[in-house]
Amino acid sequence: MELNINITYFDEVDSTNKVLKEMCDKGAPDGTVVVSWSQKEGRGRLGRSFSSPRGGIYMSMLLPHDESLTITAKAAVAVRRAIEYCTDKECQIKWVNDLYYKGKKVCGILAEAYKGHVVLGIGINFCTPQKDFPAELQDTVISLYPDPQKTDSDIMDTVNEVVRNLSILSTEEDDFWLSEYQKHSMLIGKKVSVLQAGKVTGVGTVTKIDNNCALHIIEKDGQEMVLSTGEVSIREV
Repeated sequence: MELNINITYFDEVDSTNKVLKEMCDKGAPDGTVVVSWSQKEGRGRLGRSFSSPRGGIYMSMLLPHDESLTITAKAAVAVRRAIEYCTDKECQIKWVNDLYYKGKKVCGILAEAYKGHVVLGIGINFCTPQKDFPAELQDTVISLYPDPQKTDSDIMDTVNEVVRNLSILSTEEDDFWLSEYQKHSMLIGKKVSVLQAGKVTGVGTVTKIDNNCALHIIEKDGQEMVLSTGEVSIREV
């Protein structure tokens, strides 16, 4: 099934996911996309705020409901592909919904089920100067380009390529994307701690990401922990 893409651009919004939900309420179809150059109330996983200064790409796309629960992983592949294609910069995927560049977070993804659809929000740090991020994030986040005057690729090309890849991956039933997701994981072979509700609930080594995108971790006692929900956080030890 091919989606008919319709993109609406804003200079600033509270949240692109919020705007897209309002458009969905009014009958907007799958394939509707909202793009903004800044957000006042960007949200991430588990209700956390998502820093959204100028220089970033903040976008949401309305997609068909995905029973497989793999849409976030597909989105990570779509964005990674788009970034590499448009900027020649290679990112790694941190399970389940973040992209990292040079060891720091460059993109966050949030999928929300909404009235028979998926509202998929994506925030990419494209050319935000490091000083424009909140002080508490400056050691952990990064932009693809450190200065808006020194980009060698067009931000609009990246937007369009993300949308194109999302349209393909969200509607095709083939699972060829899965090997790409696994290949570019930054956690396989790494020692991690598992956090739930802010508390460490396990420590072990990531051994694989299976075909359902579940994360497999072997703990010190040899027991295997299998994480298949996004309601946890993974922190490299």
